[in-house]
Amino acid sequence: MFKCLICGFNKLEMEPYGKEYPSGEVCSCCGFQFGEDDDKGISHEGWRESWIKKGCPFWYMPDFLENWNLEEQLRGIGITLEKNNEIKNICPVCEFDGLDEPAYNMLGYGSYDICSCCGFQFGLNDDPQKIKGIKKWRENWIMDGFEWHYKPNKPEDWSPFEQLSALVNQQYENHQ
Repeated sequence: MFKCLICGFNKLEMEPYGKEYPSGEVCSCCGFQFGEDDDKGISHEGWRESWIKKGCPFWYMPDFLENWNLEEQLRGIGITLEKNNEIKNICPVCEFDGLDEPAYNMLGYGSYDICSCCGFQFGLNDDPQKIKGIKKWRENWIMDGFEWHYKPNKPEDWSPFEQLSALVNQQYENHQ
């Protein structure tokens, strides 16, 4: 087994850069494809930084290790994860701060990520009118009793009222 140069995952089947050419293997942990992503001009540091900002989602879940220790894995390649600098990706529907990636890119296109909390899929449930789709989904989610969409990710101390308070305060401030 070989170690990923981006995230330190030590379960690669091939050496990332062999003697003659890159392996073409995709890291199950960070999703970097050696010889493909770097040929597109993506640096290892740039990919790692982006992956960490997204919260280090495990790319290929069938290879996920039950005892996975992200901090230890990153330390193995000399990287220390500082959680206090972590960028949160907040759902514009329910204000959940645990999306795997931003809901919309810089051009406004949806990520197709599904919010674990409210179940909204960006780029699908908001079509054709983004703002109208978001408001309608939020309204239905609240009327249905704040049902948590993906049960395994539900925090034990979760409060929909605390979560939505930032949204309510923001709307109030915008109307003054």
